[in-house]
Amino acid sequence: MKNNNLKPFKLLCLLVLLVITYPVHAQHSVSIADKTIAQAIKIIEGDTGYKFFYAENLPDFTKKVSFKTENKSIETILNSLFKDTEIAYIIKSQKQIILSKRSTQSNPQSAGKIIIKGQVKGSDGEALIGASIISDNNVGTITDIDGNYELQLEKPTTLTYTYIGYTPLKIKVNKSEIKNIILDSSNVLLDDVVVVGYGTQKKINLTGSVQSVNSEDILRRSVSTGSAALQGVIPGLTAIQSSGQPGADNASIKIRGLGSLNSATSPLILIDGVEGDMNRIDLNSVESITVLKDAASASIYGSRASNGVILVTTKRGSEGKVKLTFNGYMGYNKPTTLPTPTNAIEYMQAVDVARVNASQEPLYTQTIDIYKNGGVDNINYYDTDWRKEVIKDHATTQNYSVSISGGNNITKLFATAGYYAQNGLIDNNKFTRTSLRVNTDTQINKWMKLGVDIGIRQATAKSPVMDTPANIIGKALTMTPIMSGINADGTWGYGINGTNPIAMVQSGCTTNSIAPEYTARTTLSIDPFKGFNIFGAYSWKRADGETNAFVKPYQVYESGVSKGEFPTTGSSKSEHRTKTVTKQYNLQGTYEKNFHKNYLKALVGFQSEELHNTYLLAGRKNYYYDGYEELVNGDVSTASNSSSKYAWSMLSYFFRLNYAYNDRYLLEVNGRYDGTSRFKKGHRWGFFPSVSAGWRISEENFFESAKSVVSNLKLRASYGELGNQAISGYYPYASSIGSTTTYGYWFDKELAAGVAQIQLANEAITWEKSKQINAGIDIGMFNNRLNATFDYYIKNITDMLQQFPVPLFVGMTAPWENAGSMRNSGWELSLSWQDRIGSVNYYVKGNLSDVKNKVIDLYGKEYVGTTTITKEGEEYNSWYGYVADGYFQSREEINNSPVYGGNPNNIKPGYIKYKDISGPDGVPDGKIDNYDRTILGNSTPRYEFGLTLGGDWKGLDFSLFFQGVGKRDVYYSGAGARALSGNYTIYKYQLDYWTEDNPHAKFPILLEDPSGTNPNNMISSFWVKSGAYCRLKNIVLGYTLPQTWIQKAALSKVRIYASAQNLFTIKNNFYEGFDPENSIGSGASCYPLNKTFIFGLNVEF
Repeated sequence: MKNNNLKPFKLLCLLVLLVITYPVHAQHSVSIADKTIAQAIKIIEGDTGYKFFYAENLPDFTKKVSFKTENKSIETILNSLFKDTEIAYIIKSQKQIILSKRSTQSNPQSAGKIIIKGQVKGSDGEALIGASIISDNNVGTITDIDGNYELQLEKPTTLTYTYIGYTPLKIKVNKSEIKNIILDSSNVLLDDVVVVGYGTQKKINLTGSVQSVNSEDILRRSVSTGSAALQGVIPGLTAIQSSGQPGADNASIKIRGLGSLNSATSPLILIDGVEGDMNRIDLNSVESITVLKDAASASIYGSRASNGVILVTTKRGSEGKVKLTFNGYMGYNKPTTLPTPTNAIEYMQAVDVARVNASQEPLYTQTIDIYKNGGVDNINYYDTDWRKEVIKDHATTQNYSVSISGGNNITKLFATAGYYAQNGLIDNNKFTRTSLRVNTDTQINKWMKLGVDIGIRQATAKSPVMDTPANIIGKALTMTPIMSGINADGTWGYGINGTNPIAMVQSGCTTNSIAPEYTARTTLSIDPFKGFNIFGAYSWKRADGETNAFVKPYQVYESGVSKGEFPTTGSSKSEHRTKTVTKQYNLQGTYEKNFHKNYLKALVGFQSEELHNTYLLAGRKNYYYDGYEELVNGDVSTASNSSSKYAWSMLSYFFRLNYAYNDRYLLEVNGRYDGTSRFKKGHRWGFFPSVSAGWRISEENFFESAKSVVSNLKLRASYGELGNQAISGYYPYASSIGSTTTYGYWFDKELAAGVAQIQLANEAITWEKSKQINAGIDIGMFNNRLNATFDYYIKNITDMLQQFPVPLFVGMTAPWENAGSMRNSGWELSLSWQDRIGSVNYYVKGNLSDVKNKVIDLYGKEYVGTTTITKEGEEYNSWYGYVADGYFQSREEINNSPVYGGNPNNIKPGYIKYKDISGPDGVPDGKIDNYDRTILGNSTPRYEFGLTLGGDWKGLDFSLFFQGVGKRDVYYSGAGARALSGNYTIYKYQLDYWTEDNPHAKFPILLEDPSGTNPNNMISSFWVKSGAYCRLKNIVLGYTLPQTWIQKAALSKVRIYASAQNLFTIKNNFYEGFDPENSIGSGASCYPLNKTFIFGLNVEF
């Protein structure tokens, strides 16, 4: 049967036999115009609902036919189709048609004839319907609904038994006999193709490091963004989802490590060939996502592919009956974890302990007694649960999509409309996305096809205006409980000097953003003669942004007394507008030729891109009347505005040459010649080549005996060069000129505004370069039920764009220079097993990867920050601090040890003890100072892994997806991470602090740290925690209703499902209450990641 589905079809066919959807005399209308019989069969299947079963090599399948029937029986249609051919048909039921070659043989019982008959089954014991049995001299048949067959032969021969998704089997026969055959399943189809740069290739013939995810796997996890769909799925791809904020919960992506110090580090993302954001697209419209990881696969994108390439391909229509699909879900989110702050009494007791530890008098002794005797009145005494008042326990989410696809031999259509909405964990925080996409293909004539794609998307976001949602949540997690939040009379409390996160989220003042995006793409494909194709495309995209923010101060009170309004700067309004227009032109020619055992494919192309951006910001203050909140109603004397405009363009020429001999020896050569406006003339152009080769050892004759175990074995190797030019700013080679009052000039004793050069220029800067080596192996075993891919790579980045210091007296920012180098090296492993036990299909997919970064050359320079360092021979941006050696337990130990600051009298038992590891001469010197700082770790994830377990049984399907990181070092600082830091609160788990009775506590002696000078709170190995984790990222349970239940309702599929994401996480000695994947700023500024629970419905008509 011509179908790529790997599951046996007997159950489906039996159900079809049982359910009568059409009467015997059903009438059909079919129009076939200049189509091959193979193409016509597909059209008839779509228009009538019948399924055809046939052998692979039936005669006359390439013969073209034309006919039209109106309200005729299926027999009439088949007679018209197979007129004057050697193809015979049998209608086995109202929905099954079996084709075979017309027989001209005499009675099977005639003497001298060889009769072979029997049954063909799969390795699971299920009969295979439509399996092909072909002799060496092209005599053949196929199996019926029970897997039975009978074949009459003239002479001894070799029979080949084949079935899609199963490994072919050859059997020699020389006499009449019964041959019952069992075929082993094969999980790799040699004709599978994957999307690559400017085209497609057979997966089996790939020589580069390419991996893809199909639509089914993308939608199974029910995530809202494309980046989240890739997390843990592709080895070598790092996706970190650092926020759960609606509309900002997409993951940051890196492929094979950090690609630059100062230029772009994210991969190039192309949606149907046009640069875009895959987090802005409705995933229901995505057919596949392909990741190009090495230079061999990515170099055809040249200077923009240094960090890898991600190709997103959307769905398109196909010939056949119109298909309508609905997919939707709704559910809710809740934080994966949150720290638990202390209540008022616990907080005050902790403060008093800290004061005593600092030789100060307790502050809250009497107040604690008042609280214990019920003194909380929300007038003078407060016990504010900021976390409870600000952060919701859960928030709703929903996603709906409706799509339609179908077409005829002239026009094909795919259209989808989607709506996604997510409420935030704080009030006045929401994100919505509405999208529409229409993809059309029109066959103008035999040799010309026109494609027109239209996309419209609009996103809206709302958040409190006083501060970012992450900062508001950080305040709610760190503000002390004795501060006033809501007074007894319902007025807003004073909080900390007017800062009240409850009022911030509930006062109604919001920032509202609208971001519409419009895309249009027109393609023309011309086939002037066989094997040659000319393809042209024009793409246009406009992305707008509009943000309106209105600030209306709220009144705050404490102890019944007004404390004024916050913010103290009064009311204000700002409006922000952006517009970005991108245009792209493509023209390419492809020639493909098979001759003898040789295969050749050549591609030559041209591409032009240009981008134009405009920006406008305006604002006013002092709005005195409610309801008059437009920009024009503010105080004109406070008006402010700014604007900018920039443009960028690139011109490119590219080529690719593929050669294969006997599908065994593979060669690919790529090249791209790029010119960019980012650099000055003479330095704009760069050539980026690659070469790769493959050897399919499993196709060698000497390997034939091993194929029963190793079904497929291929070695790959590649080398290539890529570029990077995406540094900050679009004119980095030019000097910058500033125009503010600080650059004024005196004329006649009057200061006049002026301009001045503020940055030095370097006209000679050019591309960063990335030279990459990759070696890989692909292996399939046990009839490709087990598949594995392993890659090792080295990625050398040179001519990195940097700014070196200039003397202060110059008074200008340093220019960009091409200087320095860095290396990433790593490996990637992916494994999959797919099999069947009885009626249970199951699969296991896993991947593991590691990448190690090393800075090679910075021309002797070191970048030393407060907590990090970048220097030669080490990883980029490593944590840099002191090595902790437990706690000081006694005064004697303090006096006999080097201490931070040099004065033992400033140190007490319970302080963190630091190791003396170096000094001015490179050896320990009895002091704890900057010479003792060392590298403590790095935040780059290593040993990333993903594991998927899934299967289906009688309509029930399930999957479990685990994802994690084996090694990562994380450092948090400030309020929340440190107890009583900056006059903020303490968490319950931080009450396990050092005392004489608790010498092995989790935390050092408790001290207040209002100004950040507590030596215990410095960056050290004590505070650098392991960010390694293993997470149940996704679990899905679904059920597809039997066909017998839904066919009478004109439905082809109904599936209901439930899904949960981020269900639990295993951590190792991490900051309690925080998620290891979350990005946490100082002061616990974060938007928690979400656990998501959804219920969904998928219906196909």
